[in-house]
Amino acid sequence: MAILEVRDLKFGYTDIELYNSISFDLNQGEHAVIVGPNGIGKSTFMKIIAGKLVQDSGDVKWLTGVRYSYLDQQLEIKKDISIGEYLHGVYEDLFKREIQMNKIYNSISNLDPSEIDVMLNRAESIREYLEINDFYNIETEINNVVIGLGLGNIDMKRLLSSLSGGEKGKVYLAKLLLEKADCILMDEPTNFLDKSHVSWLGEYLNNYKGTFLVISHDQEFLKVIAKVVFAFEAKSLVKYKGNYDYYLNERGLRHTQQLNAYNRQQDFIKKTQIFIQKNIVRKSTTKQAQSRRKMLEKLNIIEKPTEEYRVHITFPYSKDMGQEALKMNDLSIGYDSPLLPEITYLMKKNERMEIIGKNGIGKSTLIKTLLGEIKSLGGSFIFNPSVTINYFSQEEEIDLDKTPIDYIRMKYPLKTLEECLKTLAPLGIRGDLARKKMKELSGGELGRVRLSLMTLKKSNFLILDEPTNHLDKLSKEALHDAIDAFPGAVILVSHEVGFADDLVDTIIKF
Repeated sequence: MAILEVRDLKFGYTDIELYNSISFDLNQGEHAVIVGPNGIGKSTFMKIIAGKLVQDSGDVKWLTGVRYSYLDQQLEIKKDISIGEYLHGVYEDLFKREIQMNKIYNSISNLDPSEIDVMLNRAESIREYLEINDFYNIETEINNVVIGLGLGNIDMKRLLSSLSGGEKGKVYLAKLLLEKADCILMDEPTNFLDKSHVSWLGEYLNNYKGTFLVISHDQEFLKVIAKVVFAFEAKSLVKYKGNYDYYLNERGLRHTQQLNAYNRQQDFIKKTQIFIQKNIVRKSTTKQAQSRRKMLEKLNIIEKPTEEYRVHITFPYSKDMGQEALKMNDLSIGYDSPLLPEITYLMKKNERMEIIGKNGIGKSTLIKTLLGEIKSLGGSFIFNPSVTINYFSQEEEIDLDKTPIDYIRMKYPLKTLEECLKTLAPLGIRGDLARKKMKELSGGELGRVRLSLMTLKKSNFLILDEPTNHLDKLSKEALHDAIDAFPGAVILVSHEVGFADDLVDTIIKF
């Protein structure tokens, strides 16, 4: 039985049509994933079915009574509450019922004897409801999810606003899992997870009794969770009734068949158009030419198979800096108390360093300390006077009502429109995409907009804090090549297993 029906869905922007009459069914209990390159419309499609974006035409219908939860790449929530309050908020209705039950029990001694039985029955009814809804195992359930996602060592009293980007992502994901909706919609849920936590999430989803629809670029994760694959191909959504390996095999065959059919049709159209041009003005053959013109007008055009675009990234180099790039002497980092032992390290020019470790352990805190955003708790550090830093932050406060063009001009106000477009185009932000509001972009597109800004700044020291989040395979390859080609010093923070294996000289594990 379908819990979600999409019929004849169309959506596009002024210069590009994303979907052409997509029809889609998500059946009860299906463990499904959506795949396709960045920019093809996966996140937009998810927003439409989650009711966050309105389609141009077509119908989106959820089965009456179905509860669904949605994890957005750019989730916006109140951050002035604690982790514990946020997660316990899932069970707010149950806690209210418990309070009501306890009030009844506490008032028994003051009731008239004729009312006691009625009130006790009411309290017992509430207690049974709480038991049916597993109320007395709430703390165990929260604890299991918190530990599984790597939040076990974090104080539940900490405010969401004090968390790192990775920690926030995990807390948001924890809440979604605890809600246990009939259907969960997730856009890139593994972005902030370490390998062991990705494995836990995969096992959790495999055992999930409800329905889910997941967008992810993590192929190993997709191989674990996918039982059904929906793939965006040539402005349509194709359903593959099998796991991810089945999809990969069938997609190759389908792509070849469609490309051959497309080429044959294009060849036929070209020959027919030549015939029409030669014969339309001849009295003896004009009827034949007119007939073929009508045939072309009625022809069902085969879309060319979607080709993944190539992304190109270059980080401009400024100048040599001498032998020493950065000195840290007994450096103590943290907020109220040190997160790590004191750090003493000499980083040489052209050295490439990767910092690894669990979320919240201090990787981003070190970078923010080195950049002067956070005061150190002790010790010292000094950059070479010739250092010019080009920095990609894990989190950035962006006005999501601005466009990518506006984003470039905020830093470089004298850039012409043409110059802004030339900056964005190599990273796949082309045409109308450059004029869309940032809140309408996918996480991958937003990441590439931010990277495009870095291609305008000459530097000799790159600091990159989780730059691969949301990026697809080709974008990650382009970023890898850009770092590899950069002749200066590099500090890279990444949870992406294998991304920097052949890039760095030094690995620092926190």
